[in-house]
Amino acid sequence: MNELNGSGITYAASCEFSKHQLLSVQIQIDGPFNDDVLELAFPRWVPGSYFIREPIRFMQDILAINSNGNEVFVERFSHNRIRIKLPEDFDNNDTIRIRYKLLCTQLSVRNNHLDKSHLHLMPPFTWMEVTKGISKDRINSNHKIILAHPASWNSESQMPVVDFEIDPLTLEFIQEDLETTKWVPSGRDEFLDGIIESNGNKAILFKVNGCSHKLKLWDAGNHEIPENNVKELVEKMKLIISEHYALFGTPEWKEYLTILHLTDGARGGLEHLRSQTSMVPRLSLITDNIEEWRDLLSLFSHEFLHQWNVKRLRPVEFLDYDLNEEVHTDLLWWFEGLTSWLGDVLCWRSGAWSDADWVADMKRKLERHFTGNGNQHQCLSMASYEAWIHLYRPHSHSRESQISYYLEGELALFCIDAEFRKTTNGGFGLDDLMVLLWKKHGIDNSEGELQGLDWKRLCDGLRELGGDYMVEYVDTLVNKKIRPPIEDAADIYGVKVISDNKDKTKNLGWLGIVFGNNSLKIRNFQTDSPCRTSMKTGDELIAVDGLRVSDNKSLKKILTGRANTIGKITISSQGKLSDVTVKIGLEPEYPTLFKGEGNAFWKDMKKSRI
Repeated sequence: MNELNGSGITYAASCEFSKHQLLSVQIQIDGPFNDDVLELAFPRWVPGSYFIREPIRFMQDILAINSNGNEVFVERFSHNRIRIKLPEDFDNNDTIRIRYKLLCTQLSVRNNHLDKSHLHLMPPFTWMEVTKGISKDRINSNHKIILAHPASWNSESQMPVVDFEIDPLTLEFIQEDLETTKWVPSGRDEFLDGIIESNGNKAILFKVNGCSHKLKLWDAGNHEIPENNVKELVEKMKLIISEHYALFGTPEWKEYLTILHLTDGARGGLEHLRSQTSMVPRLSLITDNIEEWRDLLSLFSHEFLHQWNVKRLRPVEFLDYDLNEEVHTDLLWWFEGLTSWLGDVLCWRSGAWSDADWVADMKRKLERHFTGNGNQHQCLSMASYEAWIHLYRPHSHSRESQISYYLEGELALFCIDAEFRKTTNGGFGLDDLMVLLWKKHGIDNSEGELQGLDWKRLCDGLRELGGDYMVEYVDTLVNKKIRPPIEDAADIYGVKVISDNKDKTKNLGWLGIVFGNNSLKIRNFQTDSPCRTSMKTGDELIAVDGLRVSDNKSLKKILTGRANTIGKITISSQGKLSDVTVKIGLEPEYPTLFKGEGNAFWKDMKKSRI
């Protein structure tokens, strides 16, 4: 315990003002200092979410004090940095404490959220990093973390709980009726990629292959969480985890934390080191809600798989996170696309998903794929590189000019897996390539210059298992502006992809318009929409040939039997009514439904490895 006292950095947070959704924060920096100036920077993004979020915008009331409780001047410079000039008479072995409050109102897996029922805390969204004034070794290690929370709450993190003495000035920072939980992360990486959830629900504990797992639940509306449904979820999680372990081996790290938030509609997931936060609508926990339940299992599997693909096998650019600047890689199609594809395959192999689940989910993805047209304008490598300006900032033309490295990456990798199995006559699949690359370049399996994945190392792995042809095949899919050849890949597997248009006998008319939520305002246009040149996003659809359109359902009825006819469409554009003439199209038939029993390649791809 003596090693933890002195010469380090102690990060503290208090839930004292939870009813105001304000988190009190303190950073204690002990001397000695190697400069007369101390500088700190607030991280601008969080690992796993490639978007500059500027969490400093939620900060208020910053001040700094020394060991005597006297205030020290804090200078703001740059948009996310502060500077503290140490007084001339300052004792170099003294301590500086920086205090401020953070507004925690955004309910998202990427943010802090605090209210009277819980705290979801992300260290890079909470504490500033020291950038000048103490040695780099002290900046990168020997951190202590203290959370003060209501006595009725219990706190969970993937960081190890360690008891240590809290100094008197920090005790003054903590309200007396609050309890404290303390952690000591093993270095900067674990600290920045940590997560803390504190609420009144006890974590559910279970084991898989000797590894300890925790499920920490919280409902945003304080609704009762159905116990039987949670038990069913835990059983499915065990199946999925076992399938991951069958592929990669039982990991040396023996503990994993899943935080699951249940909401009125918000959904998302974010991976962390040995942990994840996932967020789904609370009705997803009801197994009879088939699509939502399927998505919950997929989301858990996706974030869990990131323990290997992103957390351990990383882009070379992410070996040492710089959270103050954008860090680009052109391989996000691999790190997110493969995680999506293989995460769902492992759900399927484990039995948590049925054949019908995989087919239904692929149908949903193919519908999204075919109603966009971004493949003509952006390739996967560029979509990855431009994640910082595109993925989290969609605009009205995004579907027509950009692609998602998640969706299009997953579909491309489905094709690559099929080609891999054909080329190697069933010898290898993409899962084998993932394991090979992780073993060669993962941070837990290799050292120094061998760590991290780049294009060359990916090609070397492709060549080792599949020869030069596989390198050429992947290069085309990733660096050319083309659609993945889904139907060709299905043929390799011995299955067919057909249209599932149940209304094709009704001669259903089609406008190729996507509306905003609960409105008839145009949000964007689908590929080859007949309305693209006569309307614009934001216009509101009022009527077709004088017949009032009230919602999507009424529009479909009006368009029944109207394919390949001329229609007069009444729209409201910036409040002004006008009529436009449109040749109503025929609703497209896209190949979205997988049919057939499949061949040996197909059966091997979905076969359990346990």
